[in-house]
Amino acid sequence: MHRLVGLMLVLAALLPAGAAAAFADPPVSVQVEDTAGVLDRNQLVPALEGIDFYEPTRVAIYTYNGRTGDNPNEEVLRFARSGHPEWISADGQKWADGLFIFALDPVGRHVGTYMGEDRKVSLEQRQDIQDAARDLLRDAQWTEGTVAGVRRAAELISQPWYRSAAFLITAWVTAGTAALGAAAWIIVRAVTRSSSRKACL
Repeated sequence: MHRLVGLMLVLAALLPAGAAAAFADPPVSVQVEDTAGVLDRNQLVPALEGIDFYEPTRVAIYTYNGRTGDNPNEEVLRFARSGHPEWISADGQKWADGLFIFALDPVGRHVGTYMGEDRKVSLEQRQDIQDAARDLLRDAQWTEGTVAGVRRAAELISQPWYRSAAFLITAWVTAGTAALGAAAWIIVRAVTRSSSRKACL
């Protein structure tokens, strides 16, 4: 029992260290297309260059002034086809591998995240990325919101299995259960020994 508890506690302690070691690739490049004119490039670019991804990733930022009823997916694709064909795969059907795009429409209030097939995340994680930026964007903190969104994307894109929320919760619950079980076993053993001593007197 003592060995099990020790093993679980060591595992829990080592998880952050192992994750930090794997979290060390700054963006291969940072490309900013601020056609809306709302970003502070002097603040934005150094902040994005300082963000670590799990794998080498090209980061592209695109802002534009649209309307509430616009389809941001169509707008980003149109812009890529006309000005940045390198953002699109060779067959023209997908986003290029190794690419992450954060798109922002401050007028229509749209936020979009787009990535290559090898950098894809789940729909829930994509929403998580956008939610990380949303409060700042609502306050018109466009630069800070963009940085927050990219930072969250870096935490989720190509995330190792041991960094997933499900695994971490399971690990901590298992460690906690083992610790409680050990504590109960120690208490029962102490009570049993005390009763045995009294019986012998």
